[in-house]
Amino acid sequence: SSFRCMYMYMYVACAAPVLDDDARLWLDYSVGVAAVSIESFLSGLSNVYFEKVLKSTPLSLWERNVQLACYSLLIYVPMAIYANPSSILLGWSWITCVVAFLSAFGGILVGLVLNYMDSIAKNLSLSIAIVLTTLFDHFFFNGPMNMQIVASGSVVIISILNYTSG
Repeated sequence: SSFRCMYMYMYVACAAPVLDDDARLWLDYSVGVAAVSIESFLSGLSNVYFEKVLKSTPLSLWERNVQLACYSLLIYVPMAIYANPSSILLGWSWITCVVAFLSAFGGILVGLVLNYMDSIAKNLSLSIAIVLTTLFDHFFFNGPMNMQIVASGSVVIISILNYTSG
């Protein structure tokens, strides 16, 4: 099985430079769909596992968040020190700090949603946030709005309606 994966990888890596434009587009599309499918599967799996861990341990949400933050610090602080030994925050502007704070706040919100709801509700709320962000981008910043975006948004809205009605 691993031999087949290696063979397939070598075939794609060696054959891609000699493909014509249509075959290259199809290959790019196929690789993209496969990558998104794998990412979606792993995201769902990690959400379910995290929800199980969060709801089956005696630790509170805040204790679990501190525990996960400590693990993150063990990974990212040495990387930051290696990148800039003189100053860990070298090159950070105030907007970078705001983005980092918003990301941390988003993580706390995800933990709260998983603690009081379930991973399906989290994914549905994330999906509707993406749809609203896309609409906001289109109307205020003249972002793209093509058939793929409309179809994807429709799938999200129908999914949410099906989940809440049944």
